[in-house]
Amino acid sequence: MLAATGIVLLTWLLSPLAARREIPLAIPQSTLSFNTANACRVTEEFVAQFPTRVFGSLESRQSSGYLIDALTELGFKVEYSHFDARIEGPKKVGRNILALKEGKETETIVLIAHFDTAPTTEQGAMKNGAAVGVLLELARLFAATPTRRNLLFAFSDAGEWGMLGARELAENYPERDSIVAVLSLDHVSLGELDSLLLEANGQLVGFSPPWLRRLAEDAAETQRLPVAASSGLKEHFERAILISRADHGPFLRAGIPAINLGSTSVDRARARAVYHSAQDTIENIQAASIEIYGRAAERIVAALDGVPSIPSETSGYFRLWGSRFMAPQVMVFLHCLLFLPPAVFFFFYAKNHHGQLSRLGIVRELLAYAGTLLPLLSLYFFVFLARGLRKIPIYELYPATPKDPVLDNPPWGLLGIIFGAAFIIAVTCAIIEKLSFEDFPKPNYSASKLVLLSLMILVVTGAILHNSYWAAAFLLLPAWIWTLIDGARSLRKRSINLLLICAAAIPYFAMLSIHAREFNPGGSLIWYQVLALSTGLFTETGFYLAVAAIALGIRFICIQFHESVA
Repeated sequence: MLAATGIVLLTWLLSPLAARREIPLAIPQSTLSFNTANACRVTEEFVAQFPTRVFGSLESRQSSGYLIDALTELGFKVEYSHFDARIEGPKKVGRNILALKEGKETETIVLIAHFDTAPTTEQGAMKNGAAVGVLLELARLFAATPTRRNLLFAFSDAGEWGMLGARELAENYPERDSIVAVLSLDHVSLGELDSLLLEANGQLVGFSPPWLRRLAEDAAETQRLPVAASSGLKEHFERAILISRADHGPFLRAGIPAINLGSTSVDRARARAVYHSAQDTIENIQAASIEIYGRAAERIVAALDGVPSIPSETSGYFRLWGSRFMAPQVMVFLHCLLFLPPAVFFFFYAKNHHGQLSRLGIVRELLAYAGTLLPLLSLYFFVFLARGLRKIPIYELYPATPKDPVLDNPPWGLLGIIFGAAFIIAVTCAIIEKLSFEDFPKPNYSASKLVLLSLMILVVTGAILHNSYWAAAFLLLPAWIWTLIDGARSLRKRSINLLLICAAAIPYFAMLSIHAREFNPGGSLIWYQVLALSTGLFTETGFYLAVAAIALGIRFICIQFHESVA
């Protein structure tokens, strides 16, 4: 065990030597033409005329008409695409506005910003009216500028509900095979900007490739403002969850290189308070912020258009820091290596205790585990039963937007029924287990632990195949703790063991905390998780792996009370 741990530590310490250095693409020097006054004027006009551009509403459709007129005046031939989506149940129709600037080559760069607002927003200047104004200004200045590649200016609908317009475009745009890069514009923050923010995580799948991340950073840094981007532990967590917050996400999911340009405010507390509220008005947006953001966007577009050829890198490369990236195969190997010490312990534990195994003992522990797992799995059934009975609001992918009344007013009665039914199943399983096991021999701690460790290896293997980042983030601590803990007779040591077994859930609760801070799910995190599970934002595979691990933790607690503990 100690030797295996040493090998793991040494390999991880030396692993940066295997990282490749991403050489940034040369950014062509060009004169910036972004007109701040024009962008500010267009933004103010747009958000003031259409302050509640909620997806599916008449005002949303009217605001799309404004965009069509503005692009037509610039000389574009404007097209649009419609799509259907369910929001809180009823089907609504969205509209994407598309304007193509033809270049010398057939490759296409997409510039996209969503124009809709959350239901709780007035004007939505920060989210996302200012970015719409920036995109209209970019369309104006590039309309008369010769370009190497095609530029597709896309104003997407339903961005607040899971980037549904961007998803429709990524999946169904007729010339999608010609798209080589996507720049999403989302969130010009209020007041003075503290930094520009580049977001690279895909929607359930994908991540921005290294070349695009470095190019966007180098271009954005010309505005003499710090550029925040993912790397290290932050990126590791993002790759474990893969929930995007902007229009780049669906394109990454479709395998198209994409990145989002956002920003953060010096006054982050006020920005969080204004976000998705009636105070998100144009008065909060500074012209200087629009200028910095717009010039950074223009520089990125010019760089994307100016590079002679677009690299064909995979999105799997993990960023350690700076320009150092690790190949996806190496990361999978390193993640697997983290579980080597528990695997070695299992080997020697099985070698020393396999004699205590019996057929009935194995059957007993497997049935006990199944009885623990079944109530947790039933939650999935009851959630989808409630959805089928229309007791849960139906969304296309993402649940209600942050600060939506749906999130702040959970149906506690329904939640009580769902979790109460699972509790009844748990009690029933416990009674059946007690009655069924009367004729079985008394359980043996070592045998039960050996069975549970075998199941744990199966769960870890499945998790690594599903997403090795997820496996390392959420199963590594449980694998080490549950493996090393042994039985105890004294109350003091048994209490310590129970605390340690429960401590294995720290990564999960840390994820909930980060998720709550990043996505503002409202007054009830539990209700948000139920909605996320019902929509598919929390994937079915991820749920099965999570509850399988939870059931293992519960069983490790239970066997601490076996009479045969050492």
